[in-house]
Parts: sequence; C-alpha cells; structure tokens
Amino acid sequence: MVSVPGQSMVNPQVAKGLCRIVGFTCIAGFLLDMSAIALPFGAGEAWRISVLQQLGDRSIVFLFGIALLLYGFWEERSQRKPLAYIALAVGVFFQICCLVVIRDGLVLQQATVENISTRAAEIQTQIEQSRNQELPPNVTPEQLEQAARQVQAQADSLKQNARTGITKSSIASVGNLVIVGLGLIGLGRVGMRSRRS
Repeated sequence: MVSVPGQSMVNPQVAKGLCRIVGFTCIAGFLLDMSAIALPFGAGEAWRISVLQQLGDRSIVFLFGIALLLYGFWEERSQRKPLAYIALAVGVFFQICCLVVIRDGLVLQQATVENISTRAAEIQTQIEQSRNQELPPNVTPEQLEQAARQVQAQADSLKQNARTGITKSSIASVGNLVIVGLGLIGLGRVGMRSRRS
C-alpha cells in the first residue's frame, strides 16, 4: 500500500467507534425530537398529520443514524442483526404511515373545504337577510350583490388554497416517508446478510 506524504491513516476501529457515537447520537436526537413533538398525545387527524409530517421531515436523521450504526457494528453479527431488524421494521412502519398520511390528508382537505363552504353560506345568508330588511341609506342593493360575489370568490380561493396546501404537504410527507422507508428496508436487508470476505 502506498501512503501519501502528509496524510495519516485512520485506524478502522477508531472510524467504526466514531460511526457508533454519531449513529447513537442521531437516533437519540431523533427519538427525543419525536417524543417532544408527539407529546401530549392527541387524537384526530390534525394531531396525526402534524406528527407524521414531522416524522417524515426528520426521518433522514434516523436513516443516517442506523446506517452509521450498521457500519460501526458490521464485524459484530450479534449487534448488526438486531439493528438490521430494527431498520426493516421501521422501514415497513414508514411505508404504512404513508397510507395514514394520504387518508388523513384527504379527510382534512374535505373537512377544511366543508368548513369554508359552511362559513361562506352563513355570510351569504346574512347578506340575503339584509336585502329583505330596510337598508341604511348608504347601502345599495348593488353593494350587497357585490359583497355576495366577493364572499363567493374569496370562498372559492380559500378552498383552492386549502386543497393545494394540504396536497403539497401530504405529498412532501409521503415522499420523505417512502424514500427513507425504502432506504431503511434496504439497510435492513444488507445488514442481515452473512459477512463475506
């Protein structure tokens, strides 16, 4: 082996030790973050969407930590195998979470659009009731008609923005969870292989 002057060789055991330290740190940080985000435990789509979005956003840290730990324990089959199974299980869990994100996103989108429609209808009803009453001298029927059109236009705009925003957020979360989940499944499969020299 040829060495380049001025460069020092790093002992492989030191490198593996560093990988273990950084790997444990990444996983501990990920678990601490997710615990802080998930607490207090809630129910419903809004809480679940928030937690799963944060899970997707932070999942790369978990992937990186598992990869470093697998490398750090590569020579120790008794340590590597459990890590590989954890990677596989979490990877499958992330894939299942994708289905939940899609479902919750659709439910939240529908509820948001219905809420906007209900509020717009309430305002339209108030405008209609104002038409049947004696109007103040500074309010004309044309102004009421214009207000009704503006309410409808704003409601349509809000509905479209809600659909777009929720869809984008769901796609980003699903994308992160799918990619990192597949990466974890791949790491798990590699980690379960027998060591071949």
